[in-house]
Amino acid sequence: MKRDSPSRRTRHPDLYAGPAPSDRAPSWRATAVFAALPVLTLAVAAFPTAVAFAAASIAGAVAGAALHRRYPDAFDRAFERALPAPGDEPTGAADG
Repeated sequence: MKRDSPSRRTRHPDLYAGPAPSDRAPSWRATAVFAALPVLTLAVAAFPTAVAFAAASIAGAVAGAALHRRYPDAFDRAFERALPAPGDEPTGAADG
């Protein structure tokens, strides 16, 4: 045996083997999200007005939640001012 040849016990990696398989498969939720991405892209392209409405609704909800967290009683105060006082006469649409 030559001096630089490795012993038979030395483990050599297979040059033609692919990457090692992962320990576990991705969750079904991650798979569903990846599968939904092309559908979501097509929906955004097909319905830009609906997407704009949904984005504005989400932005409004986030802003409203932030305002409510900062000023928790502002909503109640605004509606207390808008409600009629106990002594006021009720007015209808035909009353002018």
